[in-house]
Amino acid sequence: MISEMDARVARRTQKARIDAAMEALSTILQKGVSDREEARRILSETYQRHAVQPIRGKAWPPDIWDKEMATLYVLAKYAFALDEESPDMFKKLFSYEETLEDVADIIRSKPVEEARRLALFLLGGSADDNTIARLLRVESTKVLLGFGDEDKFIDLLKKIVQVIPEQETTVRKYTRYYIATRLAQAIAAGIVRTRIAKEAYKQALAAKIGLEKTMPDDSYVQYIAATIFGVPKRRLEKIFGRGAENHRGKTRRRKGNASAAGS
Repeated sequence: MISEMDARVARRTQKARIDAAMEALSTILQKGVSDREEARRILSETYQRHAVQPIRGKAWPPDIWDKEMATLYVLAKYAFALDEESPDMFKKLFSYEETLEDVADIIRSKPVEEARRLALFLLGGSADDNTIARLLRVESTKVLLGFGDEDKFIDLLKKIVQVIPEQETTVRKYTRYYIATRLAQAIAAGIVRTRIAKEAYKQALAAKIGLEKTMPDDSYVQYIAATIFGVPKRRLEKIFGRGAENHRGKTRRRKGNASAAGS
């Protein structure tokens, strides 16, 4: 079941976000923007104009729009090859994400001790929880947008707890979020249609990742499915039961506050 979500299906579930991000990227290119703060402003305004949420869980951190730059990074690099077409502008806008992706590649490909030494060197000597979460965000965004391989992301989750064991709690928390997001995406794609299929998908993905205590609860999955993927309440009720909350109504109220926080 996990392998059924190919790149085409993944992108279909993210069409509104991809369209808004591409519009923001087009505006950035047309204006010749090379300042990250200005790029964030354009991204935020474009998303809000199209009523598109940044990729997130229930929290709305103050740096959410800087984190959402990972979406622009993935599209700029893997859909438009801007790292080759406009390398100077690309590096000015996305040097942080580029470094995080380099670190992820090192962690996956090098022996543990060498990977740790090189990773910490690129990260300036230490790796706090926010840095690790953002590294995982770049890599998971590639998967969610249909530009990355899920098996490679799972390999990263397994390897990173060996390379940077002091951030194991962060990795477990992010894994829980990823399972919830990927399950929500499977619901949006129509791959998961019943309660039994929901449980099977969640259990299978958690088992494939293999980290303990990373199973998300149903309310968390529902929230992401409704808020980030726009799954209708009726479909959620079919999968989660009649008690499924109408998160979309809550989202509209939250966005009024969240937009100010993220602008």
